Amino acid sequence: MVAAAAAVAIVGSLQLSPTAFGTEDTGESAPPAAEAPESPDSHDSANSPDSPDSTDSTVSHAEDSATHGSDGTVFEDGVMSLGGAEPPKAGTRSAAAAAAPAPTPPQGDGWKLSGATKWLQTGYTIKFYDQKSADWLAPYVQASAADLRRVTNLPVTVDTRPVGWDYVRPKGEVIIGVLHRPCVPPAGEGSMGSKGWKVVRDGSGTANLSCGFTSSSVPETVTSGDAYIDDSFFTPAGKPTAAMGETYMRNHISHELGHTLGLTHANRSLNKSDCVKGTDSGQFPVMCSPAYAYQDKRAGTYVQQFDVQGLRRLAAGAGAVLSPQGRVTGIGAKCLDVKGGKAANGTQIQLYTCNGSAAQSWILGKDGTFRAFGKCLDNARNASTDGNKISLYDCNGTAAQRWSVNAKGQIVHVASGKVLDVTGGATANGTVVQLHTANTNKRQVWVTPK
Repeated sequence: MVAAAAAVAIVGSLQLSPTAFGTEDTGESAPPAAEAPESPDSHDSANSPDSPDSTDSTVSHAEDSATHGSDGTVFEDGVMSLGGAEPPKAGTRSAAAAAAPAPTPPQGDGWKLSGATKWLQTGYTIKFYDQKSADWLAPYVQASAADLRRVTNLPVTVDTRPVGWDYVRPKGEVIIGVLHRPCVPPAGEGSMGSKGWKVVRDGSGTANLSCGFTSSSVPETVTSGDAYIDDSFFTPAGKPTAAMGETYMRNHISHELGHTLGLTHANRSLNKSDCVKGTDSGQFPVMCSPAYAYQDKRAGTYVQQFDVQGLRRLAAGAGAVLSPQGRVTGIGAKCLDVKGGKAANGTQIQLYTCNGSAAQSWILGKDGTFRAFGKCLDNARNASTDGNKISLYDCNGTAAQRWSVNAKGQIVHVASGKVLDVTGGATANGTVVQLHTANTNKRQVWVTPK
């Protein structure tokens, strides 16, 4: 996965912090599965500052590369030198402006951008350097690309035809490959350095270190990217090693692609263990370092509470029409709420006082889903019985999770034609939301984000 360095490289009038990722593996034990603590009730929206004990981690991520200002960087005599290209100029700057401190890259709780604030409106194609890279990485890349399309509503495609190691990368392309020890940190700066990174093909790089890079040849814009995965994380057959594991590999590739496309580490400081933990799942955002991220079926994707927000910001900068996000209010001006703020499958959906928490932040997808915490509003077993349970569940593309909002403000379960209903029309906190035959009662009327 990619990680971004803390120092900055100037790109035109915008200063970009480097975007890359390093995975350093001691080989002692597998990354610990995230243990979700008991979540606070949904009206407690504070984020836990808990962070991993780095001494217990097999895999720790380093800030390990820089944003470079040109596309099409290629190997010369088996070495790709990064960070030396002069970034593009956005125009003449005054001496005072040139001397001004670098602005803080756009960020929010649990997410940060490397500095660029927009994607290309035409999206990106992800390609592979050679056939081995395509064979080993394509399943992970394709899963992440599908999620990137859903989140941003911009095209992200995957082309599995190898381009060759000396391919000149144009704007709009991200190239990823597998090499043995490909990453060489800057001399004297180590993996926390920002300039002077190299990628090598002869295996002389740092052991157990992957790296990735963002290009910004147009000011404020992610124009392309490239990433290199150390083959030490794979068996000779191209499967994740026991220490890495399938779940962590999915997060690894998702994180790496996030960085090639403009996301940086979500850490709150240069301390690698200083990263916010989600109150929704008790787990860390995909873009944190170390990044244990999601240890369930959401591994390898970006989920709502933290990770999605940076991607939405980049897509908005490109002019994308984003899926609406916000609270859903019903009778008594109360909110559609995930009980207890828990992301576990089967968690009851209820009515609760609006409080701005993640448990009440819903994304209304173009695919008809209502998503919170990266999971979906679900009509249990896709039944059509009045009173059927409405809960949160892994998004699975089934009819149980397809909804629409009609002109009356009713949230309609498409398959059954029935609607979301507040049981008994009560407005007390904790009142259960259920499936019910549509009628004219106000308990079935909702205001959704536009």
